[in-house]
Amino acid sequence: MISAIHLKAFKSYPDAEIPFKPLTLLSGLNNSGKSSLIQAVRMYQQAANGQSPLLEHHGDVSDMRSRLSFPSDAIEIMCIFTDGTSSRFHLNDDALENPERCPVSFYVSADRLGPQTVLPLRRAFSALPDMGEQGRYVLDVLGRLRDSRIPDTLVHPKAQSKSLQHVLDGWLSEIAPGIEFSFEPDAKADVSRAEIDTFRPVNVGFGLSYTLPILVAVLGMVAQAPADGWVNNWGERWDEKRQSEGRLVILENPEAHLHPQGQTAMGRLLALAAASGVQVLVETHSDHLMDGIRLAVKEGLLDADNVAFHYLTKNKEGVTEVKSPKIYQNGKLDFWPDGFFDQALKNSALLAKRG
Repeated sequence: MISAIHLKAFKSYPDAEIPFKPLTLLSGLNNSGKSSLIQAVRMYQQAANGQSPLLEHHGDVSDMRSRLSFPSDAIEIMCIFTDGTSSRFHLNDDALENPERCPVSFYVSADRLGPQTVLPLRRAFSALPDMGEQGRYVLDVLGRLRDSRIPDTLVHPKAQSKSLQHVLDGWLSEIAPGIEFSFEPDAKADVSRAEIDTFRPVNVGFGLSYTLPILVAVLGMVAQAPADGWVNNWGERWDEKRQSEGRLVILENPEAHLHPQGQTAMGRLLALAAASGVQVLVETHSDHLMDGIRLAVKEGLLDADNVAFHYLTKNKEGVTEVKSPKIYQNGKLDFWPDGFFDQALKNSALLAKRG
C-alpha cells in the first residue's frame, strides 16, 4: 500500500508530503487542492502504465506546474510504500521519468455518467477489468465479475449469496429498498443493456446510476475467483497483479445523489473494503459518509490507525495546507478544524439565536 505521496512543483503543492492510510478521506472547501491531489495520483498511475501522464482536458506541463515554483522546475510525484520502498514520477517540458511501481486501481470520477440505457463493452484482447473514463465500462466489469466471490466482511445481510451480483443487489437495497437491477450483454452490438425495476435507467433517477460504478469498483477490487475458477486467463493475471502490486480504489464524491442513509451506508462499505486489504482514497463533501466510517471504526470493523482524515485549505500564498484530525477507536476525533464538516452545527447555532 501507499503510505505517503510526496509532491514537488505540482499545482498548489510546491513541496508537500501527505500521509496515506488504508482509508484516506479528503475534504475541504472548493479549490482547496483535493482534486489536484487525486490528479497527481492518476498522473503517476498513467505514467506507470506506459500511458501519457497528461490527463485529458487538464493542459500541458505548464498548466500542472506550481506557480510558486520556477518555470524550469520539474514536477515530481513520489509514492512511498508501506514496505519502505518508493517510486518516483518526474515530468518536465522535455523529460519524463516513469515510476516503476503502482497499485492496480479503479478510478471513479465525479464527472461519471448518469443514467444510461446501454453502455459499451470493452473490446481489448486479454484486457484486465477497467472502469474507463466516467465509469463507461461499469457493465463490462460487472459482466466479467458477476460470479466472482466477495469476502464475508463485505457481504451484505440481504445478499442471496456471496457472488458479486447478489452482494451488489444487497448494497443497492441500502439506497432503494426492494430495487431490482438487471443487465444483459449484447455481444453482437458490443453493448450491455441495463434495467432498474424493468424500467430504463433514465426513467428511475440519478442516485442508482451514479452509485453503481462506485459499488462495482469497491466490490470488484475485493472480488475473488468464482468457485469454478476464472473462465479466462485474465483472471489469474489480475489476481497475481493485485496481490503483488496492491489494490487501490479512487473515488470522487461517492455520495452524489444519495439520501443521507445511503451516504452513511457508503461510508461503512468503504471502511469494510479498507479492512479487507483494499486501499481507498476518497474525496467527499459528506459528513454522513464520514460518519459511516466513524461508526464502522467504533463498531470495531476497521482499526482507527488505518484511517486518515485530511482537511485541506489554501493559505494566502495559494499553497494547500493539510490538517489531519486523529480518529480514536470510539469514533471521536481529537479536534475539529474550522470548516471540517461543522456547517450543521454553525447553522443550528444561528437558528437558535433570538431575533
